[in-house]
Amino acid sequence: MSVEVGCHLLNDKIAGAKLNLVYFGDFSGELFDSFMNVARNSENYLFYHASGECARAHGAKQNSIAVFRTFDNSPVHYEGDSSTQSVQSFMDKSAVPQLIEFSEDYIEPIFGKGNPAVILFTNDREASYNKVFSQASSDLNGEILFVVSGTEQGIQ
Repeated sequence: MSVEVGCHLLNDKIAGAKLNLVYFGDFSGELFDSFMNVARNSENYLFYHASGECARAHGAKQNSIAVFRTFDNSPVHYEGDSSTQSVQSFMDKSAVPQLIEFSEDYIEPIFGKGNPAVILFTNDREASYNKVFSQASSDLNGEILFVVSGTEQGIQ
């Protein structure tokens, strides 16, 4: 469920969690309704509601959604339509790093959601192909998941 917070408290809240979805603006409209539908059915994010004034402080528009996360670029501002399905899809794509270090935290997005994925198994993190793999993850961000994993016990 969504929690209404002031701008100062929002900054404290989003700094302490890996994934936060924030709705900036009025408690009405199709986008707000979709935000609330997604909030009721998600366990991966913390959901907040903040004022339009707070939106400006975070580079967001009035009556908009942004994902704040502790990896890659943040915040990520939603630009899609107002449907619940589109908001959910945006969240799913925003919940994983551009280049994923394989770990238990990412098993569900990699294997459980039917997303296309490319996995690079390597113990040589300095090899030249890592740069190419990283660039491809940037170029195809949101279309294909790019995952790196070691091949030996204890390599992450």
